Amino acid sequence: MALNLDDYFRSTFEDKLLVKMPEREDDYLTPATRLLEKRREMNEVEQALSAQKEEFQMKMESLQQRREELERKEHQLKESLLKFDKFLLENDSKRSRAIKKAHDERELRRAKEVDITRLKREMEELSAERDRYQKKLEKNSVFQKYMERVQESTDEFSEVRDIMARYDTLVATHLVRHCYSTLIMYLGVIV
Repeated sequence: MALNLDDYFRSTFEDKLLVKMPEREDDYLTPATRLLEKRREMNEVEQALSAQKEEFQMKMESLQQRREELERKEHQLKESLLKFDKFLLENDSKRSRAIKKAHDERELRRAKEVDITRLKREMEELSAERDRYQKKLEKNSVFQKYMERVQESTDEFSEVRDIMARYDTLVATHLVRHCYSTLIMYLGVIV
């Protein structure tokens, strides 16, 4: 780029700055006039060179501003890219959690459905058992009423439980007597 700038300035300097004086006869000019003419030419060249330097400086400043603007935009683009990458990672993470949650909920629902089926079956079994007990209760309610009438008709028993305890005692006594007689009979056969 330095070579191109050198070529540019050289061609511009030659084209624009060098003002060719008309051919004069140098014999008629005094050395002071020639010196003044050379100084004037030198001033013109220096002014042109200063103008070019200013133009070059302005272009360099403009390029520097553009470079800074591009760097700022590049920085913004990088930040935007990082934010987008972070967004994608978060989105993937959320999606993974949502998929896992949906899977867990499906498994939980299946387990609950199995529990519901089991509990319905148990409920049906318990309902059938309740119905059996209800029928048995209705069937045996006749005996309850009979026991209550017996208890009311006698002063010996204050509650139905007392009657039942007496019955259990009689059954046990009868059983003992029956066992005893069976044993005697058995022993008698042996002796």
